Amino acid sequence: MATWSSLVLLLALLLFVSVVACVVGLLGGAMRMAGHCSRPKDAEDVRIMQEIHNGLTRMEERIEALETILLEREETRSER
Repeated sequence: MATWSSLVLLLALLLFVSVVACVVGLLGGAMRMAGHCSRPKDAEDVRIMQEIHNGLTRMEERIEALETILLEREETRSER
């Protein structure tokens, strides 16, 4: 039977993978559309993509911290 910490970790990882897949899909679609468009990228588009990238980087760091906490708790419980 899976423990709550394992379940939370699995759900966090699934959420992260889902968000990354959505963002990659949106960026891929935006790039394809940009190829059909003759207008050059403007600063606003670049700024938004940088914000998305920074947000995903911060999310990845938080998930890694959560994984560390959960794994340490699991190790502590198994030592008892």
